Amino acid sequence: METRSAKRRKLRNPNHSSENNTGEDRITDLPDAILHHILFLLPIKLVVQTSILSKRWRTLWHTLPDLDFTSIVPSGTLVKKIGSLNNLRNGSVITRILSLRDKLSDVRSLRFDACMSFSGLQALIRSAVRLGVQELDIRVETSDIFNFPRSLITHDCLRVLKVKACPSFRLPPSRIVRSGFQTLQTLSLSDVYLDKQSSLRDMFSDCSFPQLKKLHLKHCSDLIHLRVGCLVLEELVLKKCPSLQGLEIFSPRLVTLKVSSCFDGFSVTDTWVDINTPRLHTLVWVDNPIASKNCLQNLVCLHEATIGFVLTNLYVDAKKFQSGSPSFLSGLSHAVSLTIERKFVQVLSKNNSLVAILFNPFVKLNSLELQTSEVMDLASVLMVCPMIHTLIIKITYSHKREKELLLDLLNSRREQYWDTKTKDLEPLLHHLKVVKIQGFSEDHIKLVEFLLQHGKVLQDLILGLEINNSTDCHRHEKLKSRIMGFSRSSLDTKLAFH
Repeated sequence: METRSAKRRKLRNPNHSSENNTGEDRITDLPDAILHHILFLLPIKLVVQTSILSKRWRTLWHTLPDLDFTSIVPSGTLVKKIGSLNNLRNGSVITRILSLRDKLSDVRSLRFDACMSFSGLQALIRSAVRLGVQELDIRVETSDIFNFPRSLITHDCLRVLKVKACPSFRLPPSRIVRSGFQTLQTLSLSDVYLDKQSSLRDMFSDCSFPQLKKLHLKHCSDLIHLRVGCLVLEELVLKKCPSLQGLEIFSPRLVTLKVSSCFDGFSVTDTWVDINTPRLHTLVWVDNPIASKNCLQNLVCLHEATIGFVLTNLYVDAKKFQSGSPSFLSGLSHAVSLTIERKFVQVLSKNNSLVAILFNPFVKLNSLELQTSEVMDLASVLMVCPMIHTLIIKITYSHKREKELLLDLLNSRREQYWDTKTKDLEPLLHHLKVVKIQGFSEDHIKLVEFLLQHGKVLQDLILGLEINNSTDCHRHEKLKSRIMGFSRSSLDTKLAFH
């Protein structure tokens, strides 16, 4: 065993320090896989610059399996005003870089954002296919609408494909699609020009996409009818398809469905929704007009649902609610957590008789989130949800002026309003355990007092206060003191301020 004095003599020996400080480059000796991972974390320009470090590094980046050229010019940069950047976004540069690679050096993933011609794009895609690309993320600007690169359809290594184009691109016919994409697992298409095939009833089938798990369709302005029947699909996102009139979804393994800013609210023909997804866990249905006919079946695993509708005409939409919305919401009856957006809450507050019909099926509902600009609009909904344990209220205003007008109009009604609802809300007050109010202000203090005085099993009351300046801080401290002095029906209630 080495003694302390021997260690001190070794440290004082100048030869000892030189032996342990040889200047050895340990990073260079790391395996290629680790170095590739380090390079992947860097912008591509820095990756290329590593080639001057040593002989080992000179061609290392040529074998990098993951290439991200979007970091050359940040997305959204006004390249037309900065001439030198145009060359950097030219796809021919990317094509030349791909040509430097050996055929044995496959590309696992390729991302680029480029301005180029259709022929240039085709050449780039062919190079990527030659190198066995597995994940391809394309954001491209062309002078005109271009055809979808067909070399991708039959590429048997492709697992992830994302295409976003400006102005847009054409999808190939369904008969062409059915001959390929056999290994594709994720597909995201944005800014699609459908031309003469505005009805996609047979494209997204199990024959065309037998392994597809994620499908995102965005900015498909010409899409009128869509049918999705991929058997292993787990996630479907539809966004900004304003001409949509009919939607059919029959995917037995679908877990997440998000549909926003879709459907034609001014269509003279009936719009319809038909969904049969027994494993659906999460549904987000927002900023959509109310469909004339709705059929939601077998949503027995539904856990979370977010609902919001665009109102084109309050009177007409109220009539549509009476005919179409009961069938829509009854299909969500297994939901455990429900979020209702502000505009839907406004309609419900004006149709008390309709509320009871809409919410009667929700036998499993445990958590309810309501978005509103006026808390008194919530009473009609709360009356028909007596079994919930968690209530989240998000108070928002479109404009500051709207807030001022509402407060002036409703202050006179607010004083006694909640006291008149004690009997109607009594079942809820025997189950409610957690209440969170975001956007809370002094104008909502009567609601807080009501909950504290009548919440029999209330455990947590969390208030989110808006603080913009020192004056707000002082006012909120007074408000906290006032609330802490309210009597409580449950001694277990804990107050928290955020």
